[in-house]
Amino acid sequence: MTAAGQVQHTHTGYQAIDVVAYRHAPASLSLAAAPRDVMLYRIVDYGPSRVTSADRPADDNELLLLTRGSGRPAYGCMAGHRYTVAPNRELRASFVPSGADSQIEFGTSAKSVNLVFPKGFLASLIEDRAGHASAPLLFTDNPALIGLISLIELEMFRPGLATDLVAEQAMRSMALILSGIDPNGFIAESDRISLPPVRLRRVVDFIEANLEQPLALDLLAHVAGLSVFHFARVFRQATGFSPYRFVSERRLLRAQRLLMSPEMSVQDIALACGFPRHANFSAAFTRARGMSPSAFRAYFAL
Repeated sequence: MTAAGQVQHTHTGYQAIDVVAYRHAPASLSLAAAPRDVMLYRIVDYGPSRVTSADRPADDNELLLLTRGSGRPAYGCMAGHRYTVAPNRELRASFVPSGADSQIEFGTSAKSVNLVFPKGFLASLIEDRAGHASAPLLFTDNPALIGLISLIELEMFRPGLATDLVAEQAMRSMALILSGIDPNGFIAESDRISLPPVRLRRVVDFIEANLEQPLALDLLAHVAGLSVFHFARVFRQATGFSPYRFVSERRLLRAQRLLMSPEMSVQDIALACGFPRHANFSAAFTRARGMSPSAFRAYFAL
């Protein structure tokens, strides 16, 4: 993968299993942390057997699952504690932290969406908050957590222009829920944080100097010296734009300037403005300016 949020479908040999990798941070900029991939896989058919067993030995990864019951009881053990789940067909979320083992026996008509996070990944999203360590979570019907997993599934399998921002904010919200931090108190504290002019200028200059690179939200927050959660809010307050919209507009403005000169091809201009694919550049430019890049060049060429 070459860009933050780019997805990669992996054929596992099983028709009913889809796998996607999501790179949270770009690798090409010096201020970015080493890239760490979040894996999502979903299983819609476990085969002809009426009962399926799944064992997960303790490792460094963290696992968040969204499961729909099969209508049969399930039995298992997590972190050394045995449990039984009554028959149901409801959507529920479970969390297995790093270092915890898990085993479960369930009806094969159950379906699941599974997110695998590297050790410490979720904690890093809320490192500006002192929260409780995430504990195992068994079959909760928490609607916020269920909705966030579904949102991540949609964004990772059908990525759009805003996938990075949506995914990062959703994962941060997941981390808050799993850590037991009160979101209301967190939001109240954020109201007291602002983006001083000197930090705003630092971020804007960084954006202008790196428009051809992936500019993930967590990277811009790092440049500003703020958490991702606070940065997105105060940047909008300071500029009137979300970080994503601001970066997009600066890229399009650069593209306009370059299109007015014949020195570069449209393909090269797309790359210079942070669009790895010409089709994405053409679609974004046409939507924003009402004409294609080629038509803009023909009309406004100097």
